[in-house]
Amino acid sequence: MNLGDPTAPEPRPISPSSARLAALNRVLEAAWAGSVFYARKWRAAGLPAAPLASLDDLARLPFVTRAEFVADQAAVPPLGTKVTCPPSALVRFHRSSGTTQAPLLWADSAESWRWVTRGSASLWRLAGVGGADRLLLLLNFGAASGPCIIHAGACRLGCACWPLGTVETEGQLCGLTAFKPTVLAGTPAGLGALAERIRAEGRPPRHSGVNKLILCGPHEARQRTALQQIWGAECFDRYGLTEAGSVAAECEAHPGGLHVLDDRFIVESIHPTTGAPVPDGEPGELVLTTLGRLPCPIIRYRTGDRVRLVRNHACACGRRGSL
Repeated sequence: MNLGDPTAPEPRPISPSSARLAALNRVLEAAWAGSVFYARKWRAAGLPAAPLASLDDLARLPFVTRAEFVADQAAVPPLGTKVTCPPSALVRFHRSSGTTQAPLLWADSAESWRWVTRGSASLWRLAGVGGADRLLLLLNFGAASGPCIIHAGACRLGCACWPLGTVETEGQLCGLTAFKPTVLAGTPAGLGALAERIRAEGRPPRHSGVNKLILCGPHEARQRTALQQIWGAECFDRYGLTEAGSVAAECEAHPGGLHVLDDRFIVESIHPTTGAPVPDGEPGELVLTTLGRLPCPIIRYRTGDRVRLVRNHACACGRRGSL
């Protein structure tokens, strides 16, 4: 057996920044080759169809907005011209909720759906959830992708999952009693309603065996505090969107923010009016670029969400990266 030259130097490990740049250039290559939407936008900006030399060069690309995607889908239904692969390769379709803006249709190939669910699994791990946990999902599985992504990520970890979001509170109570979950995931309103139903029977929710609550949806600090007290369980926030998938979540150290999955996204924070980058810790608009999900990537996508981004944050959980 030839083991090679023992005097040869060890191969140098790939740095995280190099891996991110390589992933970004794969996304850009797919978009240049297959997406009429992106190629047309970048040519209009005078950009060459060439790999970027550094992550900093991403700033040369123009921003993309939801309004542009909506207009593109309206002009070329159903998905517009952003898709980089043949329609036959797409196996999953979801629609954004569209509660405050026009809904968007998004799609995945089998491979990109695996990329999405791996990200969801990472958010579950951040909250300390593992394969031994039993999850009761009080989420409405409709056209939107969020509940499906949350469910698929938990299944990837091997968790026992029971979706009961479309069942009335009485049925959820029966499920809680029979299934004995360790984790509940739902909207703050839904989790509160189930707690009130338990209390109406004279039973304290904190004795149900639930030790973690995953809050899906916007809420105020007082709602979170009330839920923690009622259930006697830790609360965890997570953030994602149809266009990106699972983006960030709170860890068990509860650092006051959410850890971004830096190996899957490049995040920027900009002034919502000027588009100029804002310093760490200052409020700004979140801009996302996916480092995967090639059939429907988002590249410098203005989410419209306000954040205070802190890069290179050293957390008590041992994780270092964007918060």
